[in-house]
Amino acid sequence: MARAWHHLPVSALAVLWNLVLVGDYLGLRFRVPVYVQQFTAEQLAWYAGMPLWMAAAWAVAVWSGMLAALFLTARLGAGVLFALSCAGWIALAAGLIWLREPPAQVAIGAQVLWLLGLAAGAAFVLFLYARQMRARLRH
Repeated sequence: MARAWHHLPVSALAVLWNLVLVGDYLGLRFRVPVYVQQFTAEQLAWYAGMPLWMAAAWAVAVWSGMLAALFLTARLGAGVLFALSCAGWIALAAGLIWLREPPAQVAIGAQVLWLLGLAAGAAFVLFLYARQMRARLRH
């Protein structure tokens, strides 16, 4: 079956979006000077104090999302990976908002809520898209 006209633009946007998330992840995890200069010392200490399970959820969210975007581009099964990414973002958001002291919106600012919501929402929409494209290939 021929590729849908929207597959390449959606795949390209998925890859670009996930590259932004990978850049954010790597910039904070490895304290890349040009990236972390936008944060205060207190904010960086707050990130460094993240519990292991939250750091793991963040890594799962970022890397499964990036892999899923690449799989989507190659027309491989990306749905499960996008679902895993979405679950990782939701787990991370729950931890950062309700279980950390101070919560993310206080320590970092309200923009972190928007980023977490956008990341989880995008992963969910891409999960639905990947499922639809997979079903289309089967028929």
